[in-house]
Amino acid sequence: MRVFKNIVLLGVTLLALSCNTSRYKNLNRALSNIGEVKILDLSRDNLKEIPSGVFELKNLEELILFKNNIEEVPADIKKLKHLKRLVLSRNDIKNLPAEIGSLENLKNLSIIFNDLESLPDEIGNLKSLVEFKLNYNSLTELPQSIGKLKNLEFLYLDHNQLTSIPKEIGNCSMLMYFIIGKNQIQQLPLEMGDLNNLCELNVAKSGVMLPLPESLCNIRDIEYLIVDRTTIVPYCLLGRRNQRFHILIE
Repeated sequence: MRVFKNIVLLGVTLLALSCNTSRYKNLNRALSNIGEVKILDLSRDNLKEIPSGVFELKNLEELILFKNNIEEVPADIKKLKHLKRLVLSRNDIKNLPAEIGSLENLKNLSIIFNDLESLPDEIGNLKSLVEFKLNYNSLTELPQSIGKLKNLEFLYLDHNQLTSIPKEIGNCSMLMYFIIGKNQIQQLPLEMGDLNNLCELNVAKSGVMLPLPESLCNIRDIEYLIVDRTTIVPYCLLGRRNQRFHILIE
């Protein structure tokens, strides 16, 4: 009997979790319950723009707009003050508005597979940002303000057209995973050696004959360095004898 009761209780718990009343996939239904909407998922809705009604959901914490045809993020994005997660991946976005810097509670920003050519300086105002996914875009440079992202732990920049990384990246002291492969970088800043929490650095095919700064040897806890056969790796890393440290060739 006790086992049966436990099974019943487990079933009730799972049912409660599956019936999350704060998550909506229909904007009209969400607008009929504005105060309680925490998550709005409008993925694969063939949207060409973000509906204005979205910005009425003042308590929204997650906005998922994956795989649409959105070309522009309007300035009204600043109204979503409680937003913690914003997914804009697989759209047609070329630029972000300065107002995106108003999302001070944002922790996760994903803009994979878009047409981004640049980032606004205000991106540095996203003080709570932990994960930033910018891979598969058309970025040629990063703003210096990226160094203001003190809580950033994951930064994905692979498959862009970057030719350099600003020295201010060294101020991102919490950065653990830094992925910059598949770019056109000619030189990396010495300040990368200040990334003391870095666990993984991927520079594979980020630039032909790309020399890595010797300052990377200052990072004691780095575990994975992913390079290609043309990457120039400093001897201090090649000679490192540490069971936790691995150099992988891609």
